[in-house]
Amino acid sequence: MAERIPLVDCDDERVDEETRATLRGMREIGADFNVIRALANHPGILDGFLSFSAAAYWGSSVPPPLRELAYLTASDENHCHY
Repeated sequence: MAERIPLVDCDDERVDEETRATLRGMREIGADFNVIRALANHPGILDGFLSFSAAAYWGSSVPPPLRELAYLTASDENHCHY
């Protein structure tokens, strides 16, 4: 079995405070997805991803139902299981 990237826990005191605060905020809004927790292993990548996703997902002018259809279609076309 392939190794997995560890998921960062926002309650782990070994994690820097800025990353912990980001993860706590994501958890509070119900968005502490595994991909976010995995990217938190590298705070710079996490920050870049969150900036990108804010524009691409939450700042989009595409209506939510159509956006969800696009996600599902792309997942199906790419044989994505997650």
